[in-house]
Amino acid sequence: MELASLNRWKASLIHLGISAAIGVTVVTLMLVIWYPRPYFSAMGGASLILLLIGVDVVIGPLITLIIFDPRKKELKFDLWVIAALQLAALAYGSRVMFLARPVYNVYVVDRFEIVAANQVDEASLANATGEFRSLPLSGPKIIAAHPPTDPKRQADVVMQAMNGGPDLANLPDLYSPYDEGRAEAAQRARPLAELIKRQPGDTATIRTFLADAGKTEDAVGYLPMKARNKDMTVIVDKKTGDVVGIVPVYPW
Repeated sequence: MELASLNRWKASLIHLGISAAIGVTVVTLMLVIWYPRPYFSAMGGASLILLLIGVDVVIGPLITLIIFDPRKKELKFDLWVIAALQLAALAYGSRVMFLARPVYNVYVVDRFEIVAANQVDEASLANATGEFRSLPLSGPKIIAAHPPTDPKRQADVVMQAMNGGPDLANLPDLYSPYDEGRAEAAQRARPLAELIKRQPGDTATIRTFLADAGKTEDAVGYLPMKARNKDMTVIVDKKTGDVVGIVPVYPW
């Protein structure tokens, strides 16, 4: 399409359509791979995506609307500069989303904690073994973390946490597969009736979840799940400790 045949409004709309298509594709991939439900809400993904879309989809077409004039000799250069700036902003925003993505949902003592990539302690990661030496790229994994057996290390972890440093859930060298924590999770799970009594306004949400999961109230229990943006509730099987699912109900 020749630029001379366009006015500023048509050019801006075309730019908006292209930007929107790219933005929707990137966001869809992020939601499917990095922030699957309900982690998107728990980790505050909405604010990050709004920033990303605002820069990539809104500002670029708006600048085109302001500067577009088919009589300008430098018009093609100006449009290339705008596109380059948009791509740079998209790359930066995607990197922020990548670094803030949830990588682990860690069972710790009597709760679960969602840990983002930028919350993992790097020194501990370097000392981790097996699958925990690198962070997952395809969405958060459910795992367990156990206190160190060495008394000095135990004291160090406690002191670090008290001073705002990494806590047990942020230390990959203390991670293990969830299979090694499921029995304890089953034992620690609280009666679901307790959650319903605590959050009566969410009773329908809990009942619907149980029906969809094919579980009875007596067959499952719950454990709190801490997250960066919104704490939720993990439902576990009381016999096996299997994670049945996560419900968007405040657990405390």
